Amino acid sequence: MKLRKELAAAIARATGVGEDEAEASVELPKGQFGDVASSICFSLAKKERKNPSALAAEVAGRLELPEWVSEAKTAGPYINFFLSDAFYAKLAEEVRKEGTAYGKGTFRGKAPGGTGAEGSWKARKGKTIIEFPSVNPNKPWHIGHLRNALLGDSVARVLAFSGENIERMDYIDDLGLQVAQSFWGYLHLGKKPSGKLDLWLGGEYVEAAKRFEEDENVQKEVRALVREMEEGEGGNARECRKLVEKCVAAQYETAFKFSIYHDVMIFESDILHTIFEEGMARLRENPAIVKETEGKNAGCLVAKMSSPEFANMESPDKILVRSDGTATYTGKDVIFQLWKFDLLKSNFAYSEFMEQPNSKLCMMTDRKGKKAEFGKARCVVNVIGMEQAYPQKVIREILLSMGYKKEAENSVHLSYEHVGLEDSKFSGRQGTWVGYTTDELYEEGVKRAEGKIKPDVPGEERAAIARAIAAAAIRFTMIRTTPEKRITFRWDDALSLEGDSAPYAIYAHARAHKIFEKGGKGTFRGNAPGGTGAEGSWKVEASFAPAEKELLKKVMLLDFVVSESARQLRPHIVADYCLDLAALYNKFYNACPILSCDDGKTREGRLATNYAAKVALANALGAIGVPALERM
Repeated sequence: MKLRKELAAAIARATGVGEDEAEASVELPKGQFGDVASSICFSLAKKERKNPSALAAEVAGRLELPEWVSEAKTAGPYINFFLSDAFYAKLAEEVRKEGTAYGKGTFRGKAPGGTGAEGSWKARKGKTIIEFPSVNPNKPWHIGHLRNALLGDSVARVLAFSGENIERMDYIDDLGLQVAQSFWGYLHLGKKPSGKLDLWLGGEYVEAAKRFEEDENVQKEVRALVREMEEGEGGNARECRKLVEKCVAAQYETAFKFSIYHDVMIFESDILHTIFEEGMARLRENPAIVKETEGKNAGCLVAKMSSPEFANMESPDKILVRSDGTATYTGKDVIFQLWKFDLLKSNFAYSEFMEQPNSKLCMMTDRKGKKAEFGKARCVVNVIGMEQAYPQKVIREILLSMGYKKEAENSVHLSYEHVGLEDSKFSGRQGTWVGYTTDELYEEGVKRAEGKIKPDVPGEERAAIARAIAAAAIRFTMIRTTPEKRITFRWDDALSLEGDSAPYAIYAHARAHKIFEKGGKGTFRGNAPGGTGAEGSWKVEASFAPAEKELLKKVMLLDFVVSESARQLRPHIVADYCLDLAALYNKFYNACPILSCDDGKTREGRLATNYAAKVALANALGAIGVPALERM
């Protein structure tokens, strides 16, 4: 935001710090201390070994203030700035000029080690890979899978909004025991696929897993299928791959209901036949990885975890390759991580999987395909449950032991807790997800949302709004809670028009849009620069009421909030901003009549404030994948 950058530049000149550091110190103070504050003297006092309050007085005396700052006063270590009406007019004009681009492309700074995501992470040139949700391709998504997918998608959106180059990746475990059991059921249980394939195949898996536990012959047949699948050349291997692809396509039908999309899918079978051999050779060169000759791990290739982080663990070492020569999940994950960072010479080939509703192709690894530019990341974010914290630490530790310090630091485990409905638990093997799939959750949401829409909305529009509200309500509920907290999903909370929900924020946008439609469009005439904003060259010449000022100050913070959300990999920061902005808009709406205002300049100023709030709300909601509806 240009005005805040001007203030940051003034702070930087007066203190000698960088402009990024100065801008990061700008915040909205609590109480009546000022309109905007800077906490720069806290960090500056540590460097200069001075009293922060005394330093604040010195800095305030040196400040060369922009014309729209009427004065600067100190309150202890804080420098508080008081803004003139010229600031709010300039801000409204800036939003009008930038329109849908307002707040975008502003990632800056670096993440500290304690962001909550495990591992530090820096914003630099290059690509960030976000891997999610990596659901086994033999069942439908339940709501736990959905939390993973929505968290990964929302983080990807926030980073992309902030200017990062993002690659959305999905890992498809087509060689696991669960897939082999499902395929055995497909071959031997005598049932023909019907309905949505992931749901049908999930039912087959429940029955096949039960047979597997009870019958030794079934166990032998399933393990024989696993060997065929790993060899990858026989008819069963090819047929299983086709079945897996159909199941993933069905799972993606679910994903598309929530506007979740991917760039590329990496199949485990292709890892095994393309990069695995080179990866294993690299691991064997590592002195921290040894082949045990005695004890319970005799014959296994083991990563020796010697760093202080593992010192208090009873059995810190991690098996990468079993004594029978088969790789563990951790072994394959380490090799896959090496590939993501372009640390292996081997590479995949790809073919088209499908065109998605966003008109973008999703590609998949295919040994008969063509080369393409995937991988080669600067940063990798793996969205995986909290129970995988130890294996993810092992991956980083192995990268460190191989001399890849930068890659280890940029390997981030974005962990999350479980999610459920009240009094409900889910198990894939036992089939307790039946009745609680993501598809069923969505359909229930559509039905409930449609019941809340005004009767005068026509049929097809009514259905479209209900679908959008259902998806938005579920998404918002999932991402507004910090990942490390468990979620118990409740419909009354998710669909509330008065609480901390997506419908509450969306309704504020719809309200602002209605005002814009009735009275704002005529104010904007001509051509906006770049065609990104509302059309028109336009200048505000008005005074601003307290409710307007409060709202516009929150609008000013959009890019900073999204940048902070990107830095911490925490989309709930943007969700909370949407709620705050909606609350301030509603306060402005009730305190400052717009269309009925008789004073021309005041009316134009309020229309400008309304438009700025509408844009900021739409962009903030869009940054986390929530549609900014124009009618509810």
